[in-house]
Amino acid sequence: MTGPGQPDSYRKTQIDTATPETLILMLYDGALRFMGQAEEAFTERNMERISNLLVKIQAIFTELLTALDKEKGGEISTNLERLYLFFLEKLADANVRKDPEPMRQIRPLVEDLRNTWAEAIRIHAKNTGSPGQPPPPKPRLNVAA
Repeated sequence: MTGPGQPDSYRKTQIDTATPETLILMLYDGALRFMGQAEEAFTERNMERISNLLVKIQAIFTELLTALDKEKGGEISTNLERLYLFFLEKLADANVRKDPEPMRQIRPLVEDLRNTWAEAIRIHAKNTGSPGQPPPPKPRLNVAA
Protein backbone atom coordinates (compact mmCIF):
# COMPACT_ATOMS: atom_id res chain seq x y z
CA MET A 1 0.00 0.00 0.00
CA THR A 2 1.03 3.56 -0.32
CA GLY A 3 1.89 5.84 2.52
CA PRO A 4 0.52 9.27 3.26
CA GLY A 5 3.37 10.99 1.41
CA GLN A 6 2.94 9.10 -1.84
CA PRO A 7 1.07 10.83 -4.65
CA ASP A 8 -2.37 9.68 -5.75
CA SER A 9 -1.02 8.87 -9.22
CA TYR A 10 1.31 6.26 -7.66
CA ARG A 11 -1.61 4.69 -5.79
CA LYS A 12 -3.72 4.71 -8.96
CA THR A 13 -0.93 2.97 -10.87
CA GLN A 14 -0.68 0.33 -8.13
CA ILE A 15 -4.41 -0.33 -8.35
CA ASP A 16 -4.53 -0.27 -12.16
CA THR A 17 -1.69 -2.79 -12.50
CA ALA A 18 -2.63 -5.10 -9.63
CA THR A 19 -4.03 -8.56 -10.17
CA PRO A 20 -7.54 -9.18 -8.84
CA GLU A 21 -5.98 -11.24 -6.05
CA THR A 22 -3.67 -8.39 -5.08
CA LEU A 23 -6.58 -5.94 -5.14
CA ILE A 24 -8.37 -8.05 -2.53
CA LEU A 25 -5.23 -8.06 -0.39
CA MET A 26 -5.03 -4.28 -0.77
CA LEU A 27 -8.64 -3.98 0.40
CA TYR A 28 -7.92 -6.05 3.50
CA ASP A 29 -4.83 -3.91 4.16
CA GLY A 30 -6.90 -0.76 3.77
CA ALA A 31 -9.54 -2.01 6.19
CA LEU A 32 -6.87 -2.81 8.77
CA ARG A 33 -5.16 0.55 8.24
CA PHE A 34 -8.47 2.39 8.73
CA MET A 35 -9.19 0.29 11.83
CA GLY A 36 -5.89 1.45 13.31
CA GLN A 37 -6.75 5.04 12.49
CA ALA A 38 -10.22 4.57 14.00
CA GLU A 39 -8.60 3.29 17.22
CA GLU A 40 -6.68 6.57 17.38
CA ALA A 41 -9.85 8.55 16.70
CA PHE A 42 -11.65 6.69 19.50
CA THR A 43 -8.78 7.54 21.86
CA GLU A 44 -9.01 11.20 20.78
CA ARG A 45 -12.82 11.08 21.01
CA ASN A 46 -12.97 12.61 17.54
CA MET A 47 -16.53 11.61 16.63
CA GLU A 48 -16.47 12.92 13.06
CA ARG A 49 -13.23 11.09 12.27
CA ILE A 50 -14.54 7.91 13.92
CA SER A 51 -17.63 8.00 11.76
CA ASN A 52 -15.73 8.74 8.55
CA LEU A 53 -13.24 5.92 9.12
CA LEU A 54 -15.88 3.36 10.05
CA VAL A 55 -17.82 4.28 6.89
CA LYS A 56 -14.63 3.73 4.84
CA ILE A 57 -14.16 0.30 6.40
CA GLN A 58 -17.80 -0.53 5.69
CA ALA A 59 -17.31 0.54 2.07
CA ILE A 60 -14.39 -1.88 1.77
CA PHE A 61 -16.43 -4.81 3.07
CA THR A 62 -19.36 -3.84 0.89
CA GLU A 63 -17.03 -3.92 -2.11
CA LEU A 64 -15.64 -7.31 -1.07
CA LEU A 65 -19.20 -8.56 -0.58
CA THR A 66 -20.36 -7.46 -4.02
CA ALA A 67 -17.24 -8.93 -5.65
CA LEU A 68 -18.02 -12.46 -4.43
CA ASP A 69 -18.75 -14.95 -7.20
CA LYS A 70 -21.06 -17.51 -5.61
CA GLU A 71 -21.13 -19.71 -8.72
CA LYS A 72 -17.36 -20.17 -8.78
CA GLY A 73 -16.74 -19.76 -5.05
CA GLY A 74 -19.39 -22.14 -3.75
CA GLU A 75 -19.30 -22.69 -0.01
CA ILE A 76 -16.28 -20.43 0.47
CA SER A 77 -18.16 -17.50 -1.08
CA THR A 78 -21.19 -18.22 1.10
CA ASN A 79 -19.03 -18.26 4.22
CA LEU A 80 -17.23 -15.07 3.21
CA GLU A 81 -20.60 -13.43 2.58
CA ARG A 82 -21.67 -14.30 6.11
CA LEU A 83 -18.42 -12.96 7.54
CA TYR A 84 -18.61 -9.71 5.57
CA LEU A 85 -22.22 -9.17 6.67
CA PHE A 86 -21.17 -9.82 10.26
CA PHE A 87 -18.33 -7.29 9.88
CA LEU A 88 -20.74 -4.72 8.45
CA GLU A 89 -23.11 -5.24 11.37
CA LYS A 90 -20.32 -4.82 13.93
CA LEU A 91 -18.96 -1.72 12.21
CA ALA A 92 -22.42 -0.15 12.10
CA ASP A 93 -22.84 -0.93 15.80
CA ALA A 94 -19.47 0.66 16.58
CA ASN A 95 -20.45 3.76 14.62
CA VAL A 96 -23.93 4.15 16.09
CA ARG A 97 -22.76 3.62 19.69
CA LYS A 98 -19.39 5.33 19.15
CA ASP A 99 -17.88 2.32 20.91
CA PRO A 100 -14.67 0.71 19.60
CA GLU A 101 -15.41 -2.73 21.06
CA PRO A 102 -17.43 -4.14 18.12
CA MET A 103 -14.63 -3.09 15.76
CA ARG A 104 -12.04 -4.62 18.07
CA GLN A 105 -13.97 -7.89 18.06
CA ILE A 106 -13.70 -8.29 14.29
CA ARG A 107 -10.13 -7.03 13.82
CA PRO A 108 -8.48 -10.43 14.55
CA LEU A 109 -10.83 -12.06 12.03
CA VAL A 110 -9.93 -9.48 9.39
CA GLU A 111 -6.22 -10.00 10.13
CA ASP A 112 -6.66 -13.77 9.75
CA LEU A 113 -8.47 -13.34 6.43
CA ARG A 114 -5.79 -10.97 5.18
CA ASN A 115 -2.96 -13.32 6.17
CA THR A 116 -4.73 -16.36 4.73
CA TRP A 117 -5.30 -14.51 1.46
CA ALA A 118 -1.65 -13.40 1.31
CA GLU A 119 -0.54 -17.00 1.88
CA ALA A 120 -2.89 -18.27 -0.84
CA ILE A 121 -1.39 -15.74 -3.27
CA ARG A 122 2.12 -16.85 -2.31
CA ILE A 123 1.29 -20.55 -2.75
CA HIS A 124 -0.43 -19.93 -6.08
CA ALA A 125 2.54 -17.95 -7.37
CA LYS A 126 4.93 -20.70 -6.25
CA ASN A 127 2.85 -23.45 -7.86
CA THR A 128 2.32 -21.62 -11.14
CA GLY A 129 5.75 -20.06 -11.36
CA SER A 130 4.02 -16.70 -11.73
CA PRO A 131 5.31 -13.97 -9.40
CA GLY A 132 1.97 -12.24 -9.65
CA GLN A 133 2.21 -10.90 -13.18
CA PRO A 134 -0.97 -9.01 -14.01
CA PRO A 135 -3.32 -10.78 -16.40
CA PRO A 136 -4.89 -8.97 -19.34
CA PRO A 137 -7.13 -6.11 -18.19
CA LYS A 138 -10.39 -7.18 -16.57
CA PRO A 139 -13.19 -5.21 -14.94
CA ARG A 140 -11.75 -3.54 -11.86
CA LEU A 141 -13.03 -3.48 -8.31
CA ASN A 142 -14.11 -0.07 -7.09
CA VAL A 143 -11.49 0.57 -4.41
CA ALA A 144 -12.20 4.24 -3.88
CA ALA A 145 -12.76 4.05 -0.15
